[in-house]
Amino acid sequence: MSKKIVLILVALVAIILIAACTTSSVPSKENNTIVISGHPDWKPVMWREGDSILGIGPNVSRMVFKDIGIEVDSRYVGSWDVVQQKLKTGEIDGVCAIYKTREREEYLYYSIPYTTDPVAMYIKKGNEFVYNQKEDLIGKSGVATVGDSYGQELDDFIIQSNLNLTRVYTPQQAFALLEEGKVDYFIYSAYAGRKMISEANLSDIEEAAIVSNQLFYMGISKKSPYAKHMGDINSSLEKLIVNQKILKS
Repeated sequence: MSKKIVLILVALVAIILIAACTTSSVPSKENNTIVISGHPDWKPVMWREGDSILGIGPNVSRMVFKDIGIEVDSRYVGSWDVVQQKLKTGEIDGVCAIYKTREREEYLYYSIPYTTDPVAMYIKKGNEFVYNQKEDLIGKSGVATVGDSYGQELDDFIIQSNLNLTRVYTPQQAFALLEEGKVDYFIYSAYAGRKMISEANLSDIEEAAIVSNQLFYMGISKKSPYAKHMGDINSSLEKLIVNQKILKS
């Protein structure tokens, strides 16, 4: 065999190995273990602990897929915007809890809703302002976390009204801006915000209002082989709701 042919064969083998490594993280077929993820800072529904996502959302997912006969790998894969990007590409199969928006419906199949999640506005004590409706945010400076939705109506309002809204990667960064007086308000999960305020002893921060009430759904990537189980997922969720193992509202 000539030296040239050997070099060609070596190159072909290298290309095949590189392709295999590149695609190995993408679920290409059903192997009885679904890879899901979630928001790393949205207690008690979902949060990061090491390399895992824990909380109510992953627990519901495990109950649902146990009923179907599928194992769940609830994995931390990055920040919330990274999770959504990996759902678009099919690098992960699903998400344990997510709000429904037009953009997300382009790449996700949604289950029936299984719980309600309030979204709150936090302010610094002493910097209160009158809030009765979302229009009261016009002219104020706010902060929110990257990749988060607050329901289609509020999301649309933020864009259409061109609200002065800074995006940061963590709620800790957002609360710091609020404490420093650099912003007037922070929009975030009511449950997660209350827990963080208590745990971090943020005594100068208070919840001013509930700005939105949203439904949480399970979402399965349209590129996942497990998308064919949407009917089974919904049937299992319905049974759990009827048996009051999870609370829909």
